[in-house]
Amino acid sequence: MSRFSVTTPATDVSLLTIAELRAAAGVTDNSKDAELTILGRRISTAIARQCCIADDGVNPPTLLRETCTEVFRWSGCGPLHLSRRPVTLIVSAVNGVSAIDGANYEVSGGSVLHYLTSDELTSWPAGKITVVYEAGYATAPDDLKLAASKLATATFAETARDPNLKREDLPGIIEREYWVAPSDDPLLSAEISDLLSPYVQRWI
Repeated sequence: MSRFSVTTPATDVSLLTIAELRAAAGVTDNSKDAELTILGRRISTAIARQCCIADDGVNPPTLLRETCTEVFRWSGCGPLHLSRRPVTLIVSAVNGVSAIDGANYEVSGGSVLHYLTSDELTSWPAGKITVVYEAGYATAPDDLKLAASKLATATFAETARDPNLKREDLPGIIEREYWVAPSDDPLLSAEISDLLSPYVQRWI
């Protein structure tokens, strides 16, 4: 276990630019920018939670790059598993009050921090280990943007019309036919879930 915190939050957690949000919503001007900006943040946070991205209870989780601090009370064997990925930079690693030289650790698998002795993998020394690192994407990958765009389209459409509605007939005092029963078709579709699957944090 560790204590995780975000040291430097992302300035903008939205996975989509305002231009991409306009395209997803079918808006051609800036008349909906304020609404779309809020929608973009909410969608991106929802995606991060769906991907089980760690948060500190203060800042919203994000897949975008942030500086994080993680404190381990270590007494085990093997490597340290950092809570965010992909790790792009280890800023510092400290054992107690002693800084650990960068030659004595390396990252593999996007978030696994190994300890090295004479360039050989060994277990981390017992004690309090504090790691400051940068993790996340500077710009969202295309498949992540596609998932966010599809979710933005569906969410924005809900404000005007049920996207699952196939036909509406008034003569019988409204009869509705759906493409898929709403109870069986969550907003987060199987297609979006598949696009997000590589980004889900799985813990063993």
